[in-house]
Amino acid sequence: MYNDVKEFGAVGDGVTKDTQAIQAALDAGGLVFFPPGTYLSGTLHLRSGGGLLLSPGATLLASPDPEDYNKDDFCPQNRVFQTEIVSGSHLIAAVEVKDIAICGGGRICGNDSAWLTEPDHTLGVTPPFLKRRPDRPGQMLFFCECSNITIHDVELTGATYWHCFLHGCENVGIHGIRIHSNPRVINNDGIDIDCCRQVTISDCIIETGDDCITLRGNSEPLKTMHACEYVTVSNCILSSYFANAIRVGVGGGEIRHCCFNGISIFRTRTAICLVSRYSSASRGVDISDIDFCNMQLHAKRPFNIKLDNAEDEPSPCRRTIRDIRFSNVSGTAQLTGFISGTTEGKIERLRFQNISLIYGGCGTRPDRDENGHWGCRSTCNAIELTHTSDIVFSDVSINYDETASGWKHDISARNCNVLTFNRCHFSNETDEQ
Repeated sequence: MYNDVKEFGAVGDGVTKDTQAIQAALDAGGLVFFPPGTYLSGTLHLRSGGGLLLSPGATLLASPDPEDYNKDDFCPQNRVFQTEIVSGSHLIAAVEVKDIAICGGGRICGNDSAWLTEPDHTLGVTPPFLKRRPDRPGQMLFFCECSNITIHDVELTGATYWHCFLHGCENVGIHGIRIHSNPRVINNDGIDIDCCRQVTISDCIIETGDDCITLRGNSEPLKTMHACEYVTVSNCILSSYFANAIRVGVGGGEIRHCCFNGISIFRTRTAICLVSRYSSASRGVDISDIDFCNMQLHAKRPFNIKLDNAEDEPSPCRRTIRDIRFSNVSGTAQLTGFISGTTEGKIERLRFQNISLIYGGCGTRPDRDENGHWGCRSTCNAIELTHTSDIVFSDVSINYDETASGWKHDISARNCNVLTFNRCHFSNETDEQ
């Protein structure tokens, strides 16, 4: 049983604001059906036992008017990321509700071209990113402390910020969705999973400028705090032009018991990023028991595993990254893969099994490339380890293509306790101190 939005007065011509009609249909209970058409809307609040059924040919289009959206303080758990120049408004909001769905084969569009039009030359990037407006809407889909969520067979596109954010949710299934976004829009993450448990993501295609899938452990300002755990991502295709296909970190809690299986990564700066403390404002998260298996990657950097991204901070991160397993991974890279602990924290018990990487590129380079894009630092070592313990490489192969130059060592290790190699093939010598 569902409610047809047109029976509640929605027009669907892409010009008339349909917010009130759609919300009335949602408040009536159950799924809300959208026939083919373009439905212009501001913030919609989902109710328990309901959701959106967008038929093929139906588009929910975000309004270009900031007055059509929720206020920043509409719920106590809402956050405004002021450093990223964004408001706390959303196109779709679900707070403390259960049994909700977004499905049907249609499209949800954040209308980024109406909000972000002016190039920003201050960042020194060529071609320039688009200038961020402080009133640009925040996460397009916002789910907070909800349970039993299903999102499947819809397209998410044109977000002005993150496409889909789940914070403190349980029992989530995201399947068969497509996310396509403009790489010139800063902070346009695909799916961010924060302090959620029992989440499955499968058969999705995500192409963004920023992170495709992020696991976070930031419990503030949730009413109920718990770890981000039991998240499984499988059979997905990911592309992040300027950032990470998979990012694990952020916050001050825990991320544990997660698996990424059958992932294809292409046209990406960093394929896999695990960072405990992303900035000096963070305490850092403990990351443990994560599997990356059966993966094909074509990225500038294969992985970046660091305890502390705030390298200039006088107090090193004291958190841990442990029990991380990579198996059956192959692909190409151009930048150093880093595994970097600290003098006071721990990176330990990492396993690399059946890994085959072919490097191109030129080895050592600064953090910014010739176009001003950041996160491109590299050394003369294909894989570089510092301050780690109990790292095992088994059946690992590192080779170089005809474009490669400047590489000196396949593996370089400094201050590493117990480093084991089994049946590995290295084209260059290793460097251990």
